[in-house]
Amino acid sequence: MCHLILFLPFFAVPLFWIFPFTTALPLYLFVLGISLFLYFKIFQAMRQEVKTGQEAMLGQKGLVVEDIDPEGKIQYANELWDATARGSRFLKGEQVKIRGIRGLVLQVERIPSEF
Repeated sequence: MCHLILFLPFFAVPLFWIFPFTTALPLYLFVLGISLFLYFKIFQAMRQEVKTGQEAMLGQKGLVVEDIDPEGKIQYANELWDATARGSRFLKGEQVKIRGIRGLVLQVERIPSEF
């Protein structure tokens, strides 16, 4: 059923049987333009890199909900995760960047400040 949209220009051909040519051509070109735009968006969506699970979490920001010294908890995507920080201490309320995952424990680091 979802592939029927690819045939939209074909389904618009009967416009030439129903309306005079001067009316059907602009309508058909409009349908063709919409179809080309949809094809472009579909192609863009299909070319996106798939990111799920651990790959999607790397580089994302989390909120510290329990002090990390060197272990604590962070909130990421409305979930609580155990976290560790190598040689750093983070207080509740700070934002951290997820740099790695070992089992079910996230390894976090400080977010570099921008000038």
